[in-house]
Amino acid sequence: MRFSLSLGRQRRRQADQRQRALCMGVLVCLAVIISAASAVAQSAAKLPRIGLLVWDTCEIHGLVPSLRDLGRIPGENITLECRSAGKRYEGFTTATAELVRLPVDVIVSDPQPAGHIARSVTKTVPIVTILSGDPLGSGLVQSLARPGGNLTGVTYYATELTGKRLELLREMVLGISSIGVLANPDVAYLPFEEDTKRIAKLLGVALVIHHVRAPDELDDAVHQMKAEGAQAVFVLPDVMFAHEAKRIADLALAEKLPVMAWGSWFTEAGGLMAYSADYTSLVRRLAVYVDKILTGAQPGNLPIEQAARFELSLNLRTARILGLTIPPELLIRADKVIE
Repeated sequence: MRFSLSLGRQRRRQADQRQRALCMGVLVCLAVIISAASAVAQSAAKLPRIGLLVWDTCEIHGLVPSLRDLGRIPGENITLECRSAGKRYEGFTTATAELVRLPVDVIVSDPQPAGHIARSVTKTVPIVTILSGDPLGSGLVQSLARPGGNLTGVTYYATELTGKRLELLREMVLGISSIGVLANPDVAYLPFEEDTKRIAKLLGVALVIHHVRAPDELDDAVHQMKAEGAQAVFVLPDVMFAHEAKRIADLALAEKLPVMAWGSWFTEAGGLMAYSADYTSLVRRLAVYVDKILTGAQPGNLPIEQAARFELSLNLRTARILGLTIPPELLIRADKVIE
């Protein structure tokens, strides 16, 4: 009997010891997991943060591959944070403020309005952007060579670009005398409408200007242009128009109006022609600026580069539907031809 009681107590002690050992093992494992998670979190917190400021979808096409080429790999040695304006210009203010509060080490934007608005929100966080308007004339920078402040990037603005687009459109549509213009008054601080008016006057071409703030206003604008005698649609640079390229191309085609725009995505969407900077190379340069700033460079000391390469793109299918014969000299000069 004593032996049986002793054996029972011994077994209970062994069970208690096993249970304590198991609990201790679980606690050790939890401690290791928590420690590892904490280390990962601390490591991520120390990585440079790049804030993307975008109009809609959280992407600046081509930026991440360009950063990778420079050894800046998301999740390894940098982190990406993105805030969208929700397809509203006023949304850029809120989105920028959110990035500043995180905080981020540099803000990257694609359209000029994003960089323009971001500059009004923060004077300390570096901003790298593509500038479509005149950065000097708009007061964004002190000079192209030494911008000062916290904004730098690349620009493709030149007064001659508007003239070039109008001349190319006249070569395509012989005898054209009236051109419909899509302009967004929300970005009236950009110089394109005034450039267009001035150059059209020199060329002796009448303009039918329609101010459009929202996508649902495009249908009436294009229809009215046709009714008012416009023989083509000239789309001024604007991020909302860029995101509505397919809609604009379809509306113009339905009215038998050729479209001249500033980005090749318009011809890819069905517009007739576009003359633009090489956006792929511009985005690559944005990545270079980001890399320099993360290395310690001050944005105010980084010269704003001017685009060196421009592309003419044509859509042959659209030309056939419109009954237009593309002049051979334009075909030869075209950098992109969409069948």
